[in-house]
Amino acid sequence: MRNNFKPLGIVAAVAAVTAGYAQAQTAPTVTDTSVGSNGYGDVAIVPYYTVRDGFITGVHVVNSSDSTQVVKFRLRRGGDSMDALDWNIVMSPRDVYAGFIGKDDGDDGDIYFSTADTTCVVPAATNNRLTMPDIYKEGADEGYVEIIAMGQPVSEDQPIAVAAKHSAGVPANCEAVRSNFFRNSANGPSDPGFATRGVINNARTHQTASTGICTALDGTTVCPNAYTDSGNALKVSYFIRNLESGIEMGNSAVHLADFSGDPMMTNQQSGFEIGDMQGFNFPDLDGGSPVDLGRGLFNKLRSGDVLGVASVANEWSSNAGVNTDWVITLPGQYTMLKLPEYYQSIIDNPDFLIDSTDPDADCAINDCDWRDIPLSATFMVYDREEGGITQESGDLVVSPTPPAEFEQDILPREVNVIEWGNSPVLGSAEPRSVTTPDEPFGWARLVVESDPRKTSQRICDWPNASYDVNSPDFEPSDIMTCASVEAGGRVPMVGFTAWARSFEANPASNYGRIIEHSYVPAS
Repeated sequence: MRNNFKPLGIVAAVAAVTAGYAQAQTAPTVTDTSVGSNGYGDVAIVPYYTVRDGFITGVHVVNSSDSTQVVKFRLRRGGDSMDALDWNIVMSPRDVYAGFIGKDDGDDGDIYFSTADTTCVVPAATNNRLTMPDIYKEGADEGYVEIIAMGQPVSEDQPIAVAAKHSAGVPANCEAVRSNFFRNSANGPSDPGFATRGVINNARTHQTASTGICTALDGTTVCPNAYTDSGNALKVSYFIRNLESGIEMGNSAVHLADFSGDPMMTNQQSGFEIGDMQGFNFPDLDGGSPVDLGRGLFNKLRSGDVLGVASVANEWSSNAGVNTDWVITLPGQYTMLKLPEYYQSIIDNPDFLIDSTDPDADCAINDCDWRDIPLSATFMVYDREEGGITQESGDLVVSPTPPAEFEQDILPREVNVIEWGNSPVLGSAEPRSVTTPDEPFGWARLVVESDPRKTSQRICDWPNASYDVNSPDFEPSDIMTCASVEAGGRVPMVGFTAWARSFEANPASNYGRIIEHSYVPAS
């Protein structure tokens, strides 16, 4: 690793609540990804979480299948979708994993995921908590959640399935389960340590042999586990609850079916920030580890048949006691950044979160930053009687002039909250607002366009699997490229309108609800 990359060593703690191997990369199995219309999938996106202003956010993950599931659970912060906290869960058949995202008191209070659930987690929780590291904690008190199926064992006789299986509510051996997720680097990247615990490749891990669980391979202390893709086994829901007002609202996550046709096993010990290309950064919304599999799955999500969107519509209210916030989330924008250079930008300037037009910046547009954001946003706002925002009576206008004015704005973040009412519903740190007609309620359409300053939108990725992390010349930023894959389709978008009805004289009657947006897909 060269000296100019060493400062990123601190980032190794980012997602791991805390190798690459040179081998043949294979093309990913072709699948026809779709939004899971039946409420199941192998990926689920919770459009918004918050721990601000007295809120907690609960998440429930259901394994609906008869197979053990290995699942990546990741919180991405709202400004730039950096991986603020991630871990793995290993769910036995028909298991449910449930908990909530919270924050301790004070501006610098810990952000954490808390659960009393006995499902095996990787790494182990401390006092029923997985605590967010400091590196990307700034701004991570709101964001979105990625839940990605990593694979399932080829049978329930595999050691990991036996160890994860509950009996009287308790898994057989979670320490044995966790032993599968170490970095396997015993003999260097070109020769995985087959006598060593940890991840061998996307479809094989080695588990420490345990009495009653498995018998070790001859001459070793490990047992092999083989994996296949998960199918569409996951069902995910969420709720947002204010502990002070008592308002609660919730919904199903956005489910993607057939995202990957391959297992995507990776370790939970280190990341590409220190040269491990088979670490906790993967899988993400572009696919699994580039050591084992071709990637490129994010472009499928940009299709109008999946999440690619031209416009969004929903209702709004600014009525007395009834307020609304819109959530507009653009999942996966991090796949359009040259991440090693972006990380360096954050180290050099902690305030550099969103955008740079300086060609000499560490992460300049049209070189390192190819994202859709900041989006150009046009709001077409109507009341319930078809009226919009119009010119004052008697004003002179140029012609032709439409009967309504359309408000234009910029959506700069990956998670955007738009406040319509007299008071906020979600208490976002950086909300947007929209001018409304004189009536207190109505509906609106939002039309978006990708950042026009960029010559194109592109996917940044790792083009080959020959990563020799033991070489002193290995530099992740040298091998990541944004030149070859142009982003197709349109901006992927998910979100909802959060309604809150508040009765100051009778807070016990307060309630909230979530209404999903309607979309016009990309053509």
